[in-house]
Amino acid sequence: MRTKHYAFAAASVVLFILVLATPALAQGNTKPCLCKPLITPLTGTTKTVFVASVMYTDAENDAPAKVEVYIDGVAYPMTHPKGSPKGYYRARLTLPPGEHSYYFYTEDARGASERFPRYGALTNLLVGTKKKILNRLPLLSEGGVHYTQGSEYNVYTYTVKYKDRDVCKPPKCIKVFIDGLPHDMALYSGTCVNGTYVYQTMLPPGPHAYYFMAKDGNGDCVSLPAAGFIRGPQVTARLNSPPVLLDQRLEPGIGGMKDIWQMPSRYGFLVHYNDVDFDAPTVAMIYVDNVPHAMKLIRGNAANGLYAYYSNEFLSNMHTYYYYFQDGKGASVRMPEVGVFHGPVVTR
Repeated sequence: MRTKHYAFAAASVVLFILVLATPALAQGNTKPCLCKPLITPLTGTTKTVFVASVMYTDAENDAPAKVEVYIDGVAYPMTHPKGSPKGYYRARLTLPPGEHSYYFYTEDARGASERFPRYGALTNLLVGTKKKILNRLPLLSEGGVHYTQGSEYNVYTYTVKYKDRDVCKPPKCIKVFIDGLPHDMALYSGTCVNGTYVYQTMLPPGPHAYYFMAKDGNGDCVSLPAAGFIRGPQVTARLNSPPVLLDQRLEPGIGGMKDIWQMPSRYGFLVHYNDVDFDAPTVAMIYVDNVPHAMKLIRGNAANGLYAYYSNEFLSNMHTYYYYFQDGKGASVRMPEVGVFHGPVVTR
């Protein structure tokens, strides 16, 4: 019975000690802190000495077991220079050419660790060759065409986004190659080093293909896609609609050979040409007394505009005329369809 009492007393003492120790055990080890992580300079050449530095602090004043900077996944130890502030660690480095990623890492003497940044890596460390600062290639993205299919009368818009990560100079050129032929693209939105470029055109019937190419301010070239090309658009031929002639008129219809200033009277023949296929006329004629005369566009656009012919060479009393136009795709129109208009009536 006495043995049981001794065992109970011993267990109580152990439990009491564990209770007293629990707060310390629960508190554990606080992670160290990395402050002011820095690499200077961020751009240079293979001759440049880059300095990585960081401030190490620990809430329990634990000394660091290691302080490192990782560049492209390779650890470089950092040391505390004599005479520098407490917790200051530094590494002096030379690096090969290229765009490098980096982060900082530390562990205290009791194994707690910290990393900056907590995940990922910084990528703004640029190293050029001995004589030249590194030029990062520009980026081309979101290249395409609107529409991917349509007729030969549609306007097709090619767009691509351009970004120069160095923001050094405007690009020397941004082009779209359509069926192997280069076309300069124009800035549509944004800035010249970070914006959207466009090119618009009509295309003949058939399959087409394209790709984009850009040269940055330093002359370095990049393309989208990196190899090959993008198919499209598929363009179909559309049946040609004949043009129409509207609102013909003669100004004036009746007059003398001379006007009030005793100058030869000027007579004008006008007609409105319209083609729903947006074809400009390849032939625009008026036949006056069966003699052809070319008409000129005086208002609107070539495919939908007012055409005119003026003359002051009317000496006889009665005249006849009619209009004849061709759209260049095999369709023509005559006004009137048969016969002729009469005029002008010229008096002496």
